[in-house]
Amino acid sequence: MVFLAGAALRAAAWLAYPPALLYGDSFRYLDNVGVHNPTGLHPIGYDLFILNPVLSIGGLGLVTALQHAAGLACGVALYVLARRLGVRRNWLAALVAAPILLDAYAVQIEQMIMSDVWFQVILVALLWLLLGTRRGAQPPVWAVAIAGLLFGIAVVFRMVALPLVIPAAVFLLIAGGVWRGWFTWAAWKTILPRLAVLILPFLIVVVSYGAYYASWAGHFALSPSTGNVLYARGAVVADCDNLELSEPLRIACPSEPLDDRLGSDVYAHMGANEEWRAQWPEGTNLVRVQEDFGKAVIRQQPFDVAWAITKDFFKGFRPWRVDAEGDVSVQRWHFLPTYQFYNHEEQSREYALRFSGEEPESRPSLGTPLRWYQLGGGFTNGTLLGVAGLIGIAAGVGLTRRVRESGMRSATLLPVGLALVSLGGAAAFEFSWRYQLPALTLVPLAGALGLTAFLRSRDRGDLDPDDQHATPDPDGPTEDDGGADGLDASGTGGAESNGAESNGAGSNGAGPNGAGSSNGPLDDPPDRRASSPVG
Repeated sequence: MVFLAGAALRAAAWLAYPPALLYGDSFRYLDNVGVHNPTGLHPIGYDLFILNPVLSIGGLGLVTALQHAAGLACGVALYVLARRLGVRRNWLAALVAAPILLDAYAVQIEQMIMSDVWFQVILVALLWLLLGTRRGAQPPVWAVAIAGLLFGIAVVFRMVALPLVIPAAVFLLIAGGVWRGWFTWAAWKTILPRLAVLILPFLIVVVSYGAYYASWAGHFALSPSTGNVLYARGAVVADCDNLELSEPLRIACPSEPLDDRLGSDVYAHMGANEEWRAQWPEGTNLVRVQEDFGKAVIRQQPFDVAWAITKDFFKGFRPWRVDAEGDVSVQRWHFLPTYQFYNHEEQSREYALRFSGEEPESRPSLGTPLRWYQLGGGFTNGTLLGVAGLIGIAAGVGLTRRVRESGMRSATLLPVGLALVSLGGAAAFEFSWRYQLPALTLVPLAGALGLTAFLRSRDRGDLDPDDQHATPDPDGPTEDDGGADGLDASGTGGAESNGAESNGAGSNGAGPNGAGSSNGPLDDPPDRRASSPVG
């Protein structure tokens, strides 16, 4: 039912606003089709991998149809992944998929020529590679290598993805209790190759993209927008009367009083304002001015900047989709009864004709109920999303013994970590409800896994013993291979196969140097003696 409702919403959106909704960024993407200039505001992943091939065989309507299909596929993939990872209650697994399937803001962005949905597709694929492919505690080497490539490709779609490889690396360090052997060389002989398999493909993609950027700009970089981002964040909080600034940087101080500053989005695009640019002598490197100004504010007002970022981070967990002062207006992401031209009607008509052979139009009979649905509660409650995240964090840190014995802690921490880094990176720039959408693919899964971990023993008591042994816990070692890729939970080799059991280092023993234990504070496999129904 959830899938059918999501499909109906997407069909309505696709028919209501043909061929596609065109936002300001959409024109930049379309202008870069076939050109793939990396020095623009956005990286080239969307126009290179999606727009270029799709527009070669169809129009904008085909792009949005594929984006809606991708949104539906994400929902199905999350549901199946939740079940695979041990979420045994159908309603709970359905709740994992419901936000991405039923959130009107997700559907609206899919109808736009924007890269957001493909970033979410990459996140779901990464979850499957690192969690869904596991036979034991760790994912197989081939899955880790592909994940490394995907983390790099994610950067080519959205620069906010650059630090996402960090929580993935942490996951590989802790999954199956590998972290308990950090002080032994035997453990590091397993840890280092696994990290290399993840990070080297990631670096190959990122460094190659930087070299491609250098072929256009003459210097190595990933994006020209660093100055815009730093200036936008610094300008909002800069106490210019008390800052030590050179003359070019002092000119960059906003003219508005500190209490009446504009939003980050305004300052981020100030470089396009001719009146603002005219304040400096001709030939001044204004990108460098913006970057140096932002760095000066961060250096001299670190707590003010940190507080502003923290406030923007927590805005996404408000129950309703409302604006705070200085925010990017949430109305940009609303369905309208008629076609939304975003103050560039002539340009929208021109681009729709060029790429689809038809002018944009609307069907109010579909757009009006979509708007009613969206404004009437057809979105994910931010507070409930926050609660799901807290449940995931609580399970990940092992708040109770039941959770510590569930074997699900690392699987819970991965989506939580990806969500925190993704949302934190967006908040470092500015708050926008659009930038909260990746949480829909990550936080519900973390919450469902966390809740399952809290209830794990109770769930297993409802199952037949044969079923319990037929589906070993993903964070416990399997009976036939001693753990993932022939390793035990510590990553130091199968203890039983080495005859360690006779020395007291079997499934419940300490192992060499304390690193071979499969029972410990993190990712303990469940006690099989407790897995049978209790009378």
